[in-house]
Amino acid sequence: MSNWRRWVRPGLAATIVLAFFAVLLRSGAVERDISARVAERLNADGFDWAHIVVSGRGVEIDGVAPAPELQKEAVASAAAVPGVASVVDRSGLLPVASPYVWSARRTGSTVRLGGSVPSEANRNSVLAAARRALPDAEILDETRLARGASTAFNSATTFALERLADLSDGLVTITDGTLAVAGVAANSDRYNGAREALTDAIPAGVTLGPVDISPPRADPFVWSASLEEGSVTLAGFVPNDVVKSELADEARSVLAGVTIIDNMNIASGEPKGFADAAKFAITALGRLRGGGVMLDGLTLDVAGVARSVDDYEAVVNGIGGKLPPGLEIVANSITPAPVSDYGWSGKRHGDTVTLSGYVPSLQDRAEVQQVADELFAGAAVTDGVRVAAGEPKMDWIGAIKFAMGQLAQLKSGAVALGDKTYSIEGEAADSKAYLALTSANARTLPASMTLVTSDVSAPRASPYTLSLGHSADGLILAGYAPSPDDKQAILDAARSQFGPLKIDDEISFASGAPEDFVDAVVGAMQAAARLAGGSFKITDSIVDVEGTTFGEGARKRTVSLAEDMIPDTFKTEVNIVTRQIGQPLDAAECRTRVGAVLGQGRVEFDKGATDISSASYPLLDRISGILMRCPQSPVEVGGYSDSDGSEENNLALTQARAEAVLDYLVDAGVRFERLKAVGHGEANPIADNSTEEGKAANRRIEFTIGPVDGG
Repeated sequence: MSNWRRWVRPGLAATIVLAFFAVLLRSGAVERDISARVAERLNADGFDWAHIVVSGRGVEIDGVAPAPELQKEAVASAAAVPGVASVVDRSGLLPVASPYVWSARRTGSTVRLGGSVPSEANRNSVLAAARRALPDAEILDETRLARGASTAFNSATTFALERLADLSDGLVTITDGTLAVAGVAANSDRYNGAREALTDAIPAGVTLGPVDISPPRADPFVWSASLEEGSVTLAGFVPNDVVKSELADEARSVLAGVTIIDNMNIASGEPKGFADAAKFAITALGRLRGGGVMLDGLTLDVAGVARSVDDYEAVVNGIGGKLPPGLEIVANSITPAPVSDYGWSGKRHGDTVTLSGYVPSLQDRAEVQQVADELFAGAAVTDGVRVAAGEPKMDWIGAIKFAMGQLAQLKSGAVALGDKTYSIEGEAADSKAYLALTSANARTLPASMTLVTSDVSAPRASPYTLSLGHSADGLILAGYAPSPDDKQAILDAARSQFGPLKIDDEISFASGAPEDFVDAVVGAMQAAARLAGGSFKITDSIVDVEGTTFGEGARKRTVSLAEDMIPDTFKTEVNIVTRQIGQPLDAAECRTRVGAVLGQGRVEFDKGATDISSASYPLLDRISGILMRCPQSPVEVGGYSDSDGSEENNLALTQARAEAVLDYLVDAGVRFERLKAVGHGEANPIADNSTEEGKAANRRIEFTIGPVDGG
């Protein structure tokens, strides 16, 4: 062999310089790649308000965030994208409204809400308060989000809406915590009640501004009771002082310890049974932490927050059960009681399924029950799901459906939801279910969930097997793999060792693999790839490798490779038949057969070096066997490069690589005197050196068989 090593250091230096300039050329592609992946992550995480600018590997975020905490979360989301070096937050926040104005205008049966609200949650609270205070009105929401509200915003707007309910037409306005009221009272009692409330019942933190209430108009017979902040307010019409006193006493009995505010007015026109209906309403109110009941004639509207999960169920069941004669429920807006440890879980053991936890509403519970009936048809389902408020800010029902869908794919196990967290563990029903579960949980989960525990095992298999065999047009891999990553590693090893041969994937998933199973598969794969007709079968901890080779040296190398690459925890049996070289071939036939082998792959080297890649050993073994069948034909091993680097360095590199291949052929049994190694450098390109694909094609080893003139 020639002293090629003296060329390695200069060639390596040139390669480093070229790599530096290649990095510069690709910087634009890096920015586009980072920009695309960061934008995708931000959208997936719900930060669609965020816009990005990428410079190098640095990311700047702008846009308008609804709240300061979302700015920090967006920065964290972008910083988690691989390849991002830094993240700068240049985003803004919702504007600050000053003065901070909110209003509600009533015109007949229409209420128009305007001005500013501090958040979507506050907007929903205002809408709920509007519906409670004005149940028969059409509510038109024209509010906009802005910061700067006073701390008493919720109580102020609730109080303002209650005052608006005293008016047939009018306007309530809150400006920086100052309440102004103007309009026409609905009737005399509401007129008096409104004036008294505005004198004695202003919420804490609210300042009373201009009040201009005109005399009232007539209105239907309406009575209400509302519970808020330790007091109950009784308002509306009652037929006489006796009933007025009875209702106040009932409120003191049911709502012990609260302050009774009596804003009731005496009026005629009460419906028959009014007193019993009002007492029933007070009993229902006693089950609420806050809220109200309203009687319009004998139609009842109940709204508020239940004191507990049990109270919610009792009120719901009571309203749906015994009612005083003539009483009709027209609205039931009871908010379930909140729970602090909000969660949901499902467990399965064969055909027994147990569901527990919380959902936000009765409608949600019915929807979850319907999905459970469909997914677990034929199973015994115990449904312990209850209704409660306090669910995480996410698509909770969507998350439950997702979790139940995964539970249905388990033979046994459990799923659990917390505050945007998801856990799953158990044994998959079958290989298909295992793949579906692992694939789904490897992606971004729905409903902004974070996967905190994923311990799903494939169905157990015994014996645990995997084999590599041959088909008419390629290879067959059949048996088991423990996981998708392990399966992919096995398929990658097969493609690396066998090149473009078609590989039929008949691998399914199962647990029960012996330790170091994938390492054993890869080792057996490498040994089989060096054999003609090479195959292997692994059964538990026993590895059988079979095939044929062209010489004793190749056989010994294959046995040694198997011993080195297959873990010691496996018992390895290598059955190799050393076959005769075969009938002699003329130079033309040798060229044809070598060309066919090179059509299935190419001789590869370690990057920037002259060491032959181990993945090319099987290809060179097959070429060695062919060359030994034309023993009289001289063979030139030609090395070629692309146009990168200097001509001198390329000549040296290709000469060294050609000599490395020649050494391998001699070691495999080809006579040295037949062989000649020639480095051609960048001469005779077969593709365009201006493209990466062309350069890769030009970096090659060629075998010229026969006389120099091709005879």
